Amino acid sequence: MDYLMNSAPEGSQMREAVTILDGFMNEYADSNIKANTPASKYKEIMSQSVRLMGEALAKGHQFDILHRAVREPFDYYRFGVEFFRPLLEMDNSKLLGRENLDKIVSYIDRGENVILLSNHQTEVDPQAIEILLEEADCDLASQLIFVAGHKVTTDPLAIPFSLGQNLLSIHSKKYIENPPEKKAEKQAHNTKTMKKMQGLLEEGGTFLWVAPSGGRDRPDPLTREFVVAPFDERSIQMFKLMAQKAEVSSGRKTHFFPMSMLTHELVPPPDGIKAGVGEKRSAKRGAACIWFGDEVTNDHSAGRSKEAQKMFYDNIMNQVIDKYDTLKNERSEQLKKMATQI
Repeated sequence: MDYLMNSAPEGSQMREAVTILDGFMNEYADSNIKANTPASKYKEIMSQSVRLMGEALAKGHQFDILHRAVREPFDYYRFGVEFFRPLLEMDNSKLLGRENLDKIVSYIDRGENVILLSNHQTEVDPQAIEILLEEADCDLASQLIFVAGHKVTTDPLAIPFSLGQNLLSIHSKKYIENPPEKKAEKQAHNTKTMKKMQGLLEEGGTFLWVAPSGGRDRPDPLTREFVVAPFDERSIQMFKLMAQKAEVSSGRKTHFFPMSMLTHELVPPPDGIKAGVGEKRSAKRGAACIWFGDEVTNDHSAGRSKEAQKMFYDNIMNQVIDKYDTLKNERSEQLKKMATQI
């Protein structure tokens, strides 16, 4: 870490990133102590982390519209999973909706598509999902394609972890006009991403994770409790239309499942929306809980009527909120019990 700090010019963006990384790694060390990480394992992770983040700080990486996880000669996927595994309190984490996960596995196995419509709470959501899927002996973890915002492919501290994911990069509506002179370029990029996604759905066997809110959940200013950000209804309708088009052109069916995630204890987001890169990170340990909701049918016969669109949206949104509230209440009771045992 001293080498990175000494090589970063005073006042530069690189110096700011290294300073953030230094604070994160100090907290990360404490979390590994609490997780009882073997010294040899911790030393290996730290050595890899400093090398990979140093490379990202020095030269970045140019991601394709569709980025496939880099698994060799260095396995970035396994690096990301093992890096964040000590942050998960596994005894307090859970995966619910296993019967729906089993349906998802069967759909993918027969060459059909599955789109998860999920809330989003932390940069670590991909690794949290993958760790919990692996713990559930589900081998779909590495097949997931995450529809991701531009920050995970441009922030030097995120790049080593993004290299280990399957990503379709897109510019969120929240940031598309910032800066204004880049708007047309970003819109062109998004068009290419949608075309690539359409092609994947037509090929079949595609497993997508999407956050239709366009960003991470944030705490309520008054209660300080995280709340599920509303999904963008037009985005959901767009995915429905893409699914219908794929089925007509290739016969590949697409299934939609809502997904609730309570993961904000891990590398939580800042309170406000920050369009730039270089936000501070926390490396405290916490629980990760996910719930695969019931499939919501994309009824072609209902057409594009406003009533049908609203029913589809409401079903997705209500399931995500209801299941999230259950996870949140269970976690709250869990924390209260833990506090009495200290």
